[in-house]
Amino acid sequence: MAYSRLPNTVQAGRGLTQTPASTSTNPPGIVEVMLDSNIATTGSLGMVQVGSGLAITTEGILSATGSSSGTIYSVKLTKVSYTAITDDYYIGATDSGITITLPKGVLGKTYAIKNQDNGIITVKATGSEKIDNSSTQTIVTNKAIIVIFDGTQWQIMSTI
Repeated sequence: MAYSRLPNTVQAGRGLTQTPASTSTNPPGIVEVMLDSNIATTGSLGMVQVGSGLAITTEGILSATGSSSGTIYSVKLTKVSYTAITDDYYIGATDSGITITLPKGVLGKTYAIKNQDNGIITVKATGSEKIDNSSTQTIVTNKAIIVIFDGTQWQIMSTI
């Protein structure tokens, strides 16, 4: 992904590799470079902005926003257990054995949750709320659910 930066501002040894390599001959101003990071090592980086609308947290959660026909969708990719927030829409679990917790329901709020790894992930409701009359649902490898809050509980609209 392209990342605009001032010349020579990428710190070596901080978990990032830069292409092209930083040199003192770079022209002044904004220089387009590629930065690569092993998401497993982002703890030493803090919050990393990796491109327009993209960020990686220290927990390795990749988030993105984009638009299609004027609609904005938020994307979260996580390899750790995660509690959804109001702005989320798509949540992709990139490691098995984790739990995605739905927040307190808001009428009409929708989430799409997919297991992008081998194994099983768990989707859990908050407090006394249910997901199709159950406190949890499991999602197997490469499967997904879309849920919507009906004012009482989360309803599974689709299992893919």
